[in-house]
Amino acid sequence: MRSRPRVAIVTNIIPHYRADFYRRILASSDFDCHVFCQKAVPGLNVGTADHMFPGQVTLLNAVSAANERIAWQTLPYSRIRANFDVCFIHGNPRVVSGVLLSLVLRALRMPVVIWGQAHTAGACSVSERIRLAWWRAFSNLFVYTDAEVNYLRERGFMRQLILAMNNGLDQAAIDAAAAKWTPADLIEWRRRVGLEQNVIVLSCARLIPRNRFDLMIDALPRLLEVDPTLTWCVLGDGPERKQLEDRARQRGISQAIQWRGPLYDEDSLAPWFMSSAVLVHPGAVGLTLLHAFGYGLPVVTHDERSQQMPEIAALGDGSNGVLFRQGDVKSLAETLLGVLRAPELRSHLSEAALRTAREEFNTAVMAQRFSEMVHAVWEHDRGVANA
Repeated sequence: MRSRPRVAIVTNIIPHYRADFYRRILASSDFDCHVFCQKAVPGLNVGTADHMFPGQVTLLNAVSAANERIAWQTLPYSRIRANFDVCFIHGNPRVVSGVLLSLVLRALRMPVVIWGQAHTAGACSVSERIRLAWWRAFSNLFVYTDAEVNYLRERGFMRQLILAMNNGLDQAAIDAAAAKWTPADLIEWRRRVGLEQNVIVLSCARLIPRNRFDLMIDALPRLLEVDPTLTWCVLGDGPERKQLEDRARQRGISQAIQWRGPLYDEDSLAPWFMSSAVLVHPGAVGLTLLHAFGYGLPVVTHDERSQQMPEIAALGDGSNGVLFRQGDVKSLAETLLGVLRAPELRSHLSEAALRTAREEFNTAVMAQRFSEMVHAVWEHDRGVANA
């Protein structure tokens, strides 16, 4: 009898921000793991890390249609069935080949774990119903956060084993980048970028409509009335940049905004996060939330949790961040002012944010919870087989 399970992961890509998670599970002594994925997904602007794991990743050919709404991967069905004990499958039914694989393996009584987001901000309600109808056919679900476990339980998923990974980032890498900057280094850095005397409010995301950066532009006049030294620094680029710049010019506040473009290297990102008073994300926030928390930076975002990404589960209003009324410019401005005017509150939020990233939402926690899911499924399957 084998001493440890063999695990197949069938997914779309290995994104660079999950490299540490995959490094941990592929090096685990608790199970053997192999990943089946694509090199890239057309139209998805995300760096990939499959090249970091030679011999442990099989790259798949894929085709798509309907403007990427439907995809098909060329999967080695026989190899997966013959060589693995448990199969994790990406839980988006737009990849039709994954749906078919899951149903085939289920019919053959091979344990399948559907792995994905239970709810996505802005998702079509019809597509969510289709996705969850597919998920109901399976006994094992691995979701993004503990809050998503509750979300599914409330929708009748009572018989399934549901565990959450608590999606996060490589906190060790963030800590290492932060450790390179002394207070004196940060003062000199602020001088070099022309922000020595400024209060920095940071955003770090793609410039696309769903992030609602237009709300921040509309809130800035009120913020500048109270503190003219405030500067909104935006890390990122995207199709909405020109429109946002035009809006800022029309409001007469261009001088209070720095459009810094995209930054990807953690050492380059670190001084921005460490020099800012707060991170603001007026739209649906995802891993940017945990990125800010990793540097002890409080986050201000909107309060309609059903229109947020799963990572919003990490934010406690008044604990490690603060929520404003969704779409309300006045509420956004007043909420930011409340944080900026209260150094003791910011200190409290900062300590709690860092604790959340270090203890609850990071790639080390994800890898541990993945291992728990693997062993729970494998041991249950062996118990059934021996009954």
